[in-house]
Amino acid sequence: MSKFARRCAALMLAVVLLCMAVPAAFAAEGDTLPAGATTMGGANTTLIPDEEENCLSWLFGSGDTITMPYLNVKGQGLRRNVTLDLEDCLVGITYTELGSIGSYVSDAAAQQAWKAQAVAIHSYLEYHKKYGSSANALVYTPVDQIPSSARSAIRRAVSEVKDEVLTCNGSVIDAVWSASAGYNTQTGVYGTCSGLDAWGTDVPYLQSVESPYEEQYHNLMRRIIGKDYRYIEYNDSKTGQPYESADTTHKDLGGFVQYNTFVSNGKSYRYIGQFVSSRYCFDFSADENGTPCMNYYGFGHGVGMSQCGMVGYAQEQGMGYRDILRHYYTGVSFGTVGSGSSNGGLFGWLWSLLGL
Repeated sequence: MSKFARRCAALMLAVVLLCMAVPAAFAAEGDTLPAGATTMGGANTTLIPDEEENCLSWLFGSGDTITMPYLNVKGQGLRRNVTLDLEDCLVGITYTELGSIGSYVSDAAAQQAWKAQAVAIHSYLEYHKKYGSSANALVYTPVDQIPSSARSAIRRAVSEVKDEVLTCNGSVIDAVWSASAGYNTQTGVYGTCSGLDAWGTDVPYLQSVESPYEEQYHNLMRRIIGKDYRYIEYNDSKTGQPYESADTTHKDLGGFVQYNTFVSNGKSYRYIGQFVSSRYCFDFSADENGTPCMNYYGFGHGVGMSQCGMVGYAQEQGMGYRDILRHYYTGVSFGTVGSGSSNGGLFGWLWSLLGL
């Protein structure tokens, strides 16, 4: 069949199917939503009934919405099969993660940081959707609960990047991030933790990279993060004895050590006291009285993008969101999960067939 003939056939098929489907889609326009369909708050954040969502997605694609098998919703807890407007979803999670950072960095820097965070969030969501895993570590703040000035500023950033995702070798990446990375007293360098050191898996795009603004911007972002960057512990929580020594030979760039390589006072540990994760970034010193103590740094697993480092790069170096993301995720490219009929659904297939 010639290209012209294929296009004619596709047009005829589109007309027939549109005549059949559109009346059905609009027939129940005045009906009430089925049980379980609730409003999340804010513009276009109604949970879309499965029947309507499936029909519309079949016709037009679903790039403008995103459905997560599980998502934590602020004030509502963990919800199942949540469908949200994509932009609202990214605005709500970005606000949860970074808050109103425009109050202590320039508007230009805040815009780039919010964009970087939104692209990482979108990539993370798409990755976990693709592999059927849970993204319930994220919390969506319904947009009508976000202060209007912050909501407007974050939406301005998100609207420009909402379709963008990070890819590696053609696949969307698991774009993990943490509040702040660590500090390596052996090298004097702040930096992130590699996937290999954190979880024992060498992921090409999750390598250790420098991140020089960790403590500086953690102190500014404490109102969001809620905990100090630096912790001090005096005694081994297993034995009650002061720390004396530790195996530090497995430290990566940011000073993190793999969970099963930490040895203190001749004993191996995974979790010690108030460590925030099973990845350790630490050194030993003494307090003003000479009591031996352990200092450890950072908040979270330290892998992937550091939020404190990201904000610092945007503010101190004027770095754009794409350069920030390329720095923290090694070797990635940018792709799109597009919105509109040309990227999904029946009409997306037809548009592709027509060469449009």
